[in-house]
Amino acid sequence: MLNNKLSKLRNEMKKNGIDAYIIPSSDAHQSENVAEYFKGRRWISNFTGSAGTAVITADSAGLWTDGRYFLQAEKELKGSGFDLFKMATEGFPTYPEWLKNILKKDDVIGFDGKVISISAFNELKKEFSEDNFKTQKDLLESIWDDRPRFPKENIFTYDLCYAGQSTSEKIENIRKIYHSYKADSYIISSLDDIAWTFNLRGSDVLNNTTFYSYALIEDDKKTLFIDNNKLDKQTNLYLEKNNVILKSYDEIPDVLSNTKDKTIYLSPQKTSIYIKSLLENNKIIYGDEITTHLKAIKNEVEINNLRECYLTDSVALLKSFKYIEDNFKKTPITELDVEKIIEKERSKIDLFKSISFDTIAGHRDHAALMHFKANKKNTYTLDPQGFLLVDSGGHYLNGTTDITRTFSLGDITPEQKKDFTLVLKSVITLSRAKFLKGTTGYKLDMLARYPLWLEGLDYKCGTGHGIGFFLNIHEGPQGFSTRNTSDIPLEVGMNLTIEPGIYKEGRHGIRTENTVIIKEAFQNENGIFYDFETISFFPIDINSIDPSLLNKDELEWINTYHATTFNKLSPLLNKDEVNWLKDKTKQI
Repeated sequence: MLNNKLSKLRNEMKKNGIDAYIIPSSDAHQSENVAEYFKGRRWISNFTGSAGTAVITADSAGLWTDGRYFLQAEKELKGSGFDLFKMATEGFPTYPEWLKNILKKDDVIGFDGKVISISAFNELKKEFSEDNFKTQKDLLESIWDDRPRFPKENIFTYDLCYAGQSTSEKIENIRKIYHSYKADSYIISSLDDIAWTFNLRGSDVLNNTTFYSYALIEDDKKTLFIDNNKLDKQTNLYLEKNNVILKSYDEIPDVLSNTKDKTIYLSPQKTSIYIKSLLENNKIIYGDEITTHLKAIKNEVEINNLRECYLTDSVALLKSFKYIEDNFKKTPITELDVEKIIEKERSKIDLFKSISFDTIAGHRDHAALMHFKANKKNTYTLDPQGFLLVDSGGHYLNGTTDITRTFSLGDITPEQKKDFTLVLKSVITLSRAKFLKGTTGYKLDMLARYPLWLEGLDYKCGTGHGIGFFLNIHEGPQGFSTRNTSDIPLEVGMNLTIEPGIYKEGRHGIRTENTVIIKEAFQNENGIFYDFETISFFPIDINSIDPSLLNKDELEWINTYHATTFNKLSPLLNKDEVNWLKDKTKQI
């Protein structure tokens, strides 16, 4: 039982002299998506969302999560012993503020130092003194009896025809950048950054292409800390050819503890306080992760691959939606079935490796849950009423995709049609943007929200995020958000999603999502201007659009988008599929 888990943890806290214990969602590499081994926050609280922090004291427990998960968390936390605290919401304290209010002056706060970043620890220190902390102890280790094993999946090399840039070129650029900060070494903890740097991919984390490792890049050598059993002969030869020194994953503390008199660059957001504690004999320079910015700007090989990848992905999606539409009135199709149908079609593509995240297939009020995940106990059978929202994507050797469409399965209300059209207006407004070089996603976010704000509507999440290239589905530093965490200049070659939505609890949810790439539009006496190239081509449900709510430019945009969609996809389809697509993309 969940309360029994809390009791066991509180006993361990008491044994170790800890008055409050923090369990974040991250792993030892500050990942958003983690292996089952690291899902302690889910285990202790029963909350399954990807983002959140659990905090436990002797007589209370709280779970902090963001707006994507408010409705989900309210349901999953019932009976768990945890109270929900809504992040970035008026009236709800942050967890450091909450702890400050309930702890005594000399109380001790504990956590596993491997899963807490340096920056997160610095935020905690704003509310407490150094004496309040007791770190480096994973209290779950002794009470989590059926804890999953640490992942040991195989790793493979990633071909240059997809990556577009060699490992040696990437490391040369990395060294130039850390030299500019007067550093002579660079530690990378972030898993997707390591995979990108060394042109390697794995599958240690479900629906991800990363593998557990650390990397130390120095002026005269580069070391990869990894379980050698994951490497086959080809991968070993590749790393040897690139002069990469191999150490076991568990050797990182010994190597770093014996490293002296170095000036080491690292990211406080991506590096744990455990790693920092091993570097006492060195000077540390803090800054944004070098590789995160480098991999955010896709090279021409990657961009050309992505264009092709999105087209083939759309074909798989089209076959899936056509099958669902043709059959759901004849034979029962559940939300779970929708997931399986789409994955089956994607798996027929030669370059397909896996889905890129858990498919969200929400019918009727389930679509109002931003990250709804159907299961055997909670899945609707599709019926000819309301919307079906499907947010899905795939990992292919030539890219990673993410796309959302909301389709009406039958009659919809005037309110639903209006809401659908407002979301479309939001997509169009941001997609058509032209903006001066140096503009940030934080500043552009309002373009998407403005059509909704005029109607007193909003969505409690960001408008869009970067996507990794055959890597993480969420990739920074670029993004569209009301939070200034996305306040970095947008650059040519960055890709982002545009995915506004309307979510009305117990009624309906609507999201329309495309992926765009930033390109240069023109330059004049006022500077260089950028705009977006849309690379997602799939019909937007014209049956759910109220054309009277669209102005001339918006009507032109949707009609042009559908004409382009038909021209790009139709050569890849059979006759029946072409006819289906023609009907879905007819002019309005």
